[in-house]
Amino acid sequence: MKSFVATTAVLLMAASAMAQQTWYARGDFNGWGLDDPLTWVVDDYYTGTISGQNPGDMPEYKIALEDWSLSAPGSNGKVMVDAAGEINFHFWDIESWSDGWEPSAKRRVGYDDPGHGWDIIGSFNGWSDPVLTLSDLGGGLYGGELTLDAGTYDWKFRKEGDWSISIGDDFGNSAANNVITVDNDGDLWGFQLDLPNGRWRAFYVPEPASLVLLALGGLLAVRRR
Repeated sequence: MKSFVATTAVLLMAASAMAQQTWYARGDFNGWGLDDPLTWVVDDYYTGTISGQNPGDMPEYKIALEDWSLSAPGSNGKVMVDAAGEINFHFWDIESWSDGWEPSAKRRVGYDDPGHGWDIIGSFNGWSDPVLTLSDLGGGLYGGELTLDAGTYDWKFRKEGDWSISIGDDFGNSAANNVITVDNDGDLWGFQLDLPNGRWRAFYVPEPASLVLLALGGLLAVRRR
């Protein structure tokens, strides 16, 4: 019995190893070649570091298989090289997500925070100026809130102060606009950008009175059980 269990474990480990594909960080930093394979860490998560770059450079990139049959993000991403001359990539080979963040139906590529800020800019005011500068919440997470009038808005995350880097719906630099629909004048909306996890979200923030009603509704539901 012990021999059977041990053999099964070895076979499962071998099958898992065989299932891992070789993904490459490809971009302006290596001529879009195969010099920088990512390292598989666990499950569907890979990571890799591009080093020896010029701090402040802003190369385009993708994470891709050798034959380009699969790649992410859908449009080229763009990232600023950090002060150490590095880009630290994080990649998840997952086709669909259900965590409430976007992109929800694509593989995700993230990177360590290079240290510049982020704006929200869009059709709120005809794309003329940023309507919100996000706060640095630590660990590569940026967020902020904005009161909006009713309507549908196209928008993007943009490197603070200029258009040299932006993030659209698939987390790429030339991706389609993000879109939200606001139901009522004066609604408060939250915006969050999570760089290491390659994801973003925009969401309605209920008023305190609405939160109380939601809590009471939950309490009544519990009592009825």
